[in-house]
Amino acid sequence: MTRIIESIEIKRPVDKVFAFTTDASSWTKWQSTFPEAGQTSQGPVNVGTTFKGSIRMMGLTMKWNAKATEYELNKKFGKNITCGNITNEQHNTYTPIEGGTKFTIVYDMKVGGLMKLFSPMVINSTRKALKSAMSNLKRVLESQA
Repeated sequence: MTRIIESIEIKRPVDKVFAFTTDASSWTKWQSTFPEAGQTSQGPVNVGTTFKGSIRMMGLTMKWNAKATEYELNKKFGKNITCGNITNEQHNTYTPIEGGTKFTIVYDMKVGGLMKLFSPMVINSTRKALKSAMSNLKRVLESQA
């Protein structure tokens, strides 16, 4: 399993960052590798909420499914994502700081099957995509202030 961690400081209140990043309809607005994403279960987001979408990376478009595994309002949100032979446990944390929020995403990735042969490229691409997504998130949210 490989761990990837990215953090960014966003000049927006925790509740605004949390609401935006847990709303699947907003994921395509800040994650350029997500051409589509949506919530598939009914009701508000909580533990057990399901999602689906697609990811475009390394010239491939692949479908993914996810299920929320942790949800604590304005503090943490996590989900298990399955995309073919790749599984990713994502953990988001939201920390109030002076003037805004420190937002952290941790990915615990496991690459299996034939994709294991391409594991270094998959992990490197994921790391770059996450770094870019965090910058995009900061830009999008701070422009709403």
